[in-house]
Amino acid sequence: MSERDFAIVCDSGCDLPPAFLERAGVVLVDLGPSGAGGEQDLSSRLERTYRDLAARGYARVASVHSAASFSPAILRAREAAEACTGVCEVEVVDSGAASVATGMLVDRISRYRYFGVEFDEAVEAVRQLAGQVRLLVVPTAKAHFARRRTHRERQGILGRATASLRMRVSGERGLFLLSRGEVTQLARATDLVELTSRLAHAMSAVSAGEGPVTYALVETGDPRALRAVEKPLDTNEFESRCLGTVRATPAVEEVVGAGAVAVAFAPESAYSREVPPAPAETKD
Repeated sequence: MSERDFAIVCDSGCDLPPAFLERAGVVLVDLGPSGAGGEQDLSSRLERTYRDLAARGYARVASVHSAASFSPAILRAREAAEACTGVCEVEVVDSGAASVATGMLVDRISRYRYFGVEFDEAVEAVRQLAGQVRLLVVPTAKAHFARRRTHRERQGILGRATASLRMRVSGERGLFLLSRGEVTQLARATDLVELTSRLAHAMSAVSAGEGPVTYALVETGDPRALRAVEKPLDTNEFESRCLGTVRATPAVEEVVGAGAVAVAFAPESAYSREVPPAPAETKD
């Protein structure tokens, strides 16, 4: 195999449809059950996947996963990669975000491979994209993600417990940003429309500084919530391109809650960045 023939692995937390991943030649590993037992099993399954790919002739593997602040998969992937030392080279790529924001990296690296970009250059390109992709999410009030400590929080255990109780009792929800592995709460409100309007304003602010954006929507089976986020994004306030809408997988929905909505986005210049393919191989 040539330098350009490398394997790509991701987990179901990227929220890309299995049929899409199959067409792209990406190996999908299901996250499986949560908890310590499930995490250990995931590490074993990832290791088996890497070893199987090595047995099929792939000496190099790019394994793309969501940030540890959202999912433990990235930690298990690193364990599995270390266990495969001497078997194959596994580069674990941390998206710094989650859900379809991770999927955007998976899509990019699969396209780089398709167009003949070498392994090292493809991995470096998506790592650079990981520094610019963001996930804006409005989880449900009772979701695990809504109760996580954010980058902005400085209160103690009692303060966090009080805030969590207030959100559950009042139905107050939050708008969170996940970027470069950090979770930041941007707003709180009981009105979903208010939060999705703030979401659109946050995207507009990024666009003002970084240019047109490319985005994808994530829904969890609540048409009202999806409409609430679609409407403010149908605007001339900033230039954007929508890649489409995906349904969150059970693993992601477990974190953000049924009824949550999210938008993954990145500057168009970063998302559509071209990487030169490797020179064509010549025969003597």
